[in-house]
Amino acid sequence: MTTAPISPLGAESGPTRLITRQFVILAISTSCFFFGFGSLNVLLPQYVVDELGGSEAAAGLAIGSMAFSAIVTRVWFGRLADRRGARLIMLIGAVLAATATVLTVFTTSLATLVATRLIYGAGQAAFFTGATTLSIDLAPVHRRSQAASYILVAVHVGAGIGPVIAVSLSDRFSYDTIWLITAGMIALAGVFATFLSYRPPDHLAPPSPLISTDALAPGVVSLLGIFSFNGFLVFAPLYAREVGLSNVGLVFFVASFTVALVRVTLGWVPDRIGPIRAGTIALSITALGALIAALWPEPEGLFVAAAVLAMGLSLQSPSLIAVTVQAVPANERGSAMATFTGFFDVANAIVGPTIGLIVLGAGYREAFLVATGMAIVGLVVLRVVVAPRWHRHRPTPV
Repeated sequence: MTTAPISPLGAESGPTRLITRQFVILAISTSCFFFGFGSLNVLLPQYVVDELGGSEAAAGLAIGSMAFSAIVTRVWFGRLADRRGARLIMLIGAVLAATATVLTVFTTSLATLVATRLIYGAGQAAFFTGATTLSIDLAPVHRRSQAASYILVAVHVGAGIGPVIAVSLSDRFSYDTIWLITAGMIALAGVFATFLSYRPPDHLAPPSPLISTDALAPGVVSLLGIFSFNGFLVFAPLYAREVGLSNVGLVFFVASFTVALVRVTLGWVPDRIGPIRAGTIALSITALGALIAALWPEPEGLFVAAAVLAMGLSLQSPSLIAVTVQAVPANERGSAMATFTGFFDVANAIVGPTIGLIVLGAGYREAFLVATGMAIVGLVVLRVVVAPRWHRHRPTPV
């Protein structure tokens, strides 16, 4: 369909309200896309081990392989968003991810599965960069953290519901059927994205940088915090078997529900107390959650660790997004968000193999202790490197 073009969004004099029809459509589209992400994440480790005969390390490689293509392509999608608008790259992302999920039906080995994940990684890079960029474009300047919180709620609502439904369906349907259902949900995300307004191309604007230097330090902090969260969730399906939990989908649901609850009720906190202070609290909570996972090897421990880690993540990402976009002009926001979210890809690329090798060599306890240390290092980088930059570019209070 065709919608009316809009002028470049994100100028400080532009949006005055956060919750608009466009923002709601964006949230629905994002939830549909990440329904597919959650469904794949909860079943692929079991699929690799049970159907393809792989090990825990192979399962981690399969999950993390999508990050490699995402790292390579995301910066190009960020530049395209600056020139042609975020909606375009959301549509491209939905097409790529849905296609990759359909192709998963035909995988017969780890190599072919990794090939589909590489296509999926490019699609997720495009879609997520577009969604986060557009959420900032649609937000008033003094509510950017809250806008990021809400759109990330949409991410985790989809990623939380997807695993519960996927695990339930796995008792009645084959993996191939579930992959096709998942592809349909991703395609639906693209349909909703067509209802979003688009930005007219600006052929006279100079190209934005492929890599935004302003996003590098916040991105490193994000990587270290996400390492702890993803390190737990990537291996939750296999760890659950070891501690005697039958339906690991509930762990994913608890994590996503906690993220949604905290971001809906406390999404205003980084805007109110400042993103550096909020980020400090977030990383401290994240370290605690990873420590609980290491020291409480019981089903109850999985649920508590998932909830605590989710609390930390719920404040961390919106805070760091606000820091990232503050120092860049609106016509370079896509590049900044692509660079920042690219560290999500780096985390996904290294978490699976790293945690998998630690589990094989030492055990789950040691792996989660490493995750605890990563969050603590992130806290140090935030206070020593990122905080001074924020104070130089902090917005005038409104």
